[in-house]
Amino acid sequence: MPNWSSPNACGRISTPTPCGPRFRNITGGTAVLALSADRAAAEPTIASPAAADGTGGPREVLVRTLSAAGLSGLLAGCLYFGWPYFHLLILGAAGLMAWEWAGLCGRGSAGRGSAGGAGLALMAVCAAVVALASFAMPGEASLVLILGAPAVALLARPGRASDAVWLGAGALYVGGGAWAAVALFDLFRDGAWAVAWIFWVVALTDIGAFLAGRALGGAKLAPRLSPNKTWSGFFGGLAFGALAGLLFALAVDRPAAGFHIAAALVASLVAQGGDLFESLLKRRFGAKDSGKSIPGHGGLLDRVDGVVPVLILVAALASLRGGVETPWL
Repeated sequence: MPNWSSPNACGRISTPTPCGPRFRNITGGTAVLALSADRAAAEPTIASPAAADGTGGPREVLVRTLSAAGLSGLLAGCLYFGWPYFHLLILGAAGLMAWEWAGLCGRGSAGRGSAGGAGLALMAVCAAVVALASFAMPGEASLVLILGAPAVALLARPGRASDAVWLGAGALYVGGGAWAAVALFDLFRDGAWAVAWIFWVVALTDIGAFLAGRALGGAKLAPRLSPNKTWSGFFGGLAFGALAGLLFALAVDRPAAGFHIAAALVASLVAQGGDLFESLLKRRFGAKDSGKSIPGHGGLLDRVDGVVPVLILVAALASLRGGVETPWL
């Protein structure tokens, strides 16, 4: 695998990636992604107070582990085979996340998690963004995002103006994350590795935050947003994020180990910020989970709250650099 920090590691978004393997070493790629299944036994304890109290039984842990392993395998397969499988995966994920987001906002205006017309409108915006990005039309995809956010807010007509703002923000958050995933996948010759790297670093960050927080405890990080998060967990997440970067480099990109560690630290910090952001969203609308789409986990939004902001950050940095003969970041 070429060094991501070398000019030869990327190119322009021009045409959709032809159908075919994107990983040169599928064994290594699958192993990296499969390890993120460990998140099933760790991450829910961060998002769920019940899990943090140790009330989750062996059956629940088994269900979470199997769900995480299945999702990891699905992601690995789609990354390996490339177009159109990965793009269809992102399309489906964006639609589900849009529906969950609208359902959360529906709690604020209707007293229950009903997505309704707002959910359909939000899903339509996100689907259009993914479709345009998949066919190398990033400008048009960005325009849909810019116009779609206020359109969703106006169409929804919730009970309070602040709820409309949250609905519009959902178009930017979900649609932006989906656009970023597709752009990263298509922008770089080793785009599949870039996406895998993000999921891997975020998964290890979650595990480190759980282990350190549970073992050390201490002062709360943001008690008003998430009572179970601690400063020890925060720094544990950063440490495991750096470890994830090192392990990834040793596995597939040894010459750029320093780059991977530094980038992973930044990604870990952003991922934990994303976790707090979703905690704010759920607390705003009085919800414990974003949905029930993933057995043992809750909603898809709960599982990718750290991934989405990292995807957006990396894609934005790449876009600022022009995406032509530039380093991976």
